[in-house]
Amino acid sequence: MNQIVTIRDRRQVTIPSKFLRSFGLDVGDKFLIKLESDQIRLEPIKIKTVDLLSKIQQVIQESDISVEELQKNAGNLRRENAKR
Repeated sequence: MNQIVTIRDRRQVTIPSKFLRSFGLDVGDKFLIKLESDQIRLEPIKIKTVDLLSKIQQVIQESDISVEELQKNAGNLRRENAKR
């Protein structure tokens, strides 16, 4: 799949929707941009919520923090951030 795109005045490129759909990407998703020889390569970075939650669960299980302590600390952080 190939398509010519234009760099706009603010150095922006619009990625055609068919490319985004083929990778399940949407507005706000991120790409890793790489310079390889004479080519620019974009690699989608898609962190699925399930994968992220699984990693969080693994870290919690490997730590000595109880769920209750984690919830208490999260509540404290929310209150601190609300004051800002």
